[in-house]
Amino acid sequence: MRKTEKKFHHWPSFTTSLLCAALVLVGCEKDAPKPPETSLVCAATVESFDKARRDGNASYLASVRFDNETDLSFKVGGILVGIGAEAGHDWDEGTPVKAGTVLAELNQVDFTNALISARARAELTAKVFSRFRKLRAADAISQQELDVTEADWRTAQAQFDQAQQNLRDSRLVATKDGVVLARHVNSLVTVAPGQRVLRFADTSLMSVELGLPDRLVGRLTPGREIDIEVSGLEYLPPLRGRVSEVGVAATGDGRLFRVVVKVPNPNGLLRSGMTARIRVEDTAIANANAACVPLSALVTFPSSDSANRKEQSQLGVFVIENGKARKRAVTTGDIFNSSIAISEGLRPGERVVTSGTSFLYDGAPVDVAAETVAAK
Repeated sequence: MRKTEKKFHHWPSFTTSLLCAALVLVGCEKDAPKPPETSLVCAATVESFDKARRDGNASYLASVRFDNETDLSFKVGGILVGIGAEAGHDWDEGTPVKAGTVLAELNQVDFTNALISARARAELTAKVFSRFRKLRAADAISQQELDVTEADWRTAQAQFDQAQQNLRDSRLVATKDGVVLARHVNSLVTVAPGQRVLRFADTSLMSVELGLPDRLVGRLTPGREIDIEVSGLEYLPPLRGRVSEVGVAATGDGRLFRVVVKVPNPNGLLRSGMTARIRVEDTAIANANAACVPLSALVTFPSSDSANRKEQSQLGVFVIENGKARKRAVTTGDIFNSSIAISEGLRPGERVVTSGTSFLYDGAPVDVAAETVAAK
């Protein structure tokens, strides 16, 4: 009798088929796409340019800075024994100082000893030279011997003068009222000639800088006095300043001309970094279709004009439509206050994103956290 042989060679192929079917089923169960995240933004309602210009005056934001900032260093080298108001306490950044205050001091012993030695040498050579002149008058010595003695005396006198100057240069003294902006070294270190020690600013006079468009830059000429409203000093009447510089070339990015106004600051109320506002008479007439948006609404898009390959980017804004941010190119005009005229691309009444544009794209869903009028 023959034994029945069991055949199992069909099982592997059957198992493979089941695995393939399972993988197909798994592959079909894809995760549902996540909805795009909603961005929180601030927006402004666009106004017409004529409506924004109610008083015929344009006010422009300006920045306040120190008129004179200087890196102080010693002309001589030595051990720094003091760099503060008192021994053992170095200057802190932002410390105000009065004119005549010693800002930093090198070890005085070395310079004092050098001065004493140079003075003694100068006095001795002066006596020798005086005696040799009498001898030369009596024809007791030659002219060459007198010339050598005179050269020694002049050399010693020059060394004495230099020693006096080195002693004076071993101290840094504030010539005007000011403030310590930065301290580059600590006390008890050896500093080399010309090494930066302190950064000091004169606070008696401040510079207010702003940019004006070409139609207004001619209204501010050097020497003209003008009122300046400082944001941090609203409780005070406007300060009076004098125009010192007017740019002759506009900046490439904003087509603005740099204007600098000097403002006295005897009480030290003005601080570098404050913002100010300067009003300039503006009687320009915009076209009836011009709109006005805040400068913060402007963004840069890659240029879609393939014919003009030199233009790599163009200005635009994000317009809010049905809860989404839509990218739109615009044509800009003059700047007014902290806003800019839009001659093409926008209509009054539309809403534009003014804050939160960094993460937006065309069609991005948005929620408006705050809304203002475009030109305020």
